[in-house]
Amino acid sequence: MDDIKRNSYILPSFIHPYGTKVDEITCKKVKRLQFNINLIDRLKKEVSSTKKFFAFDTEAYEHEQEKLTEFGWSTFNNNGKIYSECHYIVDEYYNLRNHDNVPDNKDNYLFGKSKRLPLREIEKILKEEIKKVDIGQGIHNDIKYLKDLGININEFRYIDGESFYSGGKAIIDTTDLYAGYYLDKPSSLENGLIKCNIPHEKMHNAGNDAHYTMKYVIYFINNMDITMEKYQRLLRLKVPSYIGPCKYYIIKLNILLI
Repeated sequence: MDDIKRNSYILPSFIHPYGTKVDEITCKKVKRLQFNINLIDRLKKEVSSTKKFFAFDTEAYEHEQEKLTEFGWSTFNNNGKIYSECHYIVDEYYNLRNHDNVPDNKDNYLFGKSKRLPLREIEKILKEEIKKVDIGQGIHNDIKYLKDLGININEFRYIDGESFYSGGKAIIDTTDLYAGYYLDKPSSLENGLIKCNIPHEKMHNAGNDAHYTMKYVIYFINNMDITMEKYQRLLRLKVPSYIGPCKYYIIKLNILLI
């Protein structure tokens, strides 16, 4: 902890606000940030290009969140090669329209033709698709929805700032990728796209959001240069081995399945 105290001036403000005391929580956050910096580099260098990333998103009716109205996903690799993209509209909830809290972009899929099917048919297609992938993404609530639909994701391990095996399957929080790349507090997908200068429109369409998440992840992988001094000086900090990582703070999660 002494090393971090001596070098606290280099810590990002979201980990250590100016004028505050360095304590064990500060060290835990530093450890998570070090892990996240390395994680992006490992996604780039250690994950085989034959492994498939799976960017996944759902939309729900804003007044009855248990009713899923759209599903979307994009399958790709860490080189940015796109294998498939799709957008499914749930037929029985087609007339349920959002507008009070989020825009209604159900009919504005930009990367192909939307398919309108009964929920049970979409579930069957999704279950088969997940069996084929090594890597995928969606927000935290989407994983809950997958479980509620009876889709088994137990083989995916949640990576929470600790160990990562590049040959296995895992769940990665994409806000961790943002924090590790920008050395800044985690951000929502839309704000992250703006920060990365990734053009986007018609969000809150499940297919579009899945596509943009794919672009978001590839941006970090393609542009990460771990040799830069801004990363190296943080990686050189010595966190006591008995201290484990903790979350920066509680926010809505974007996650990546690997």
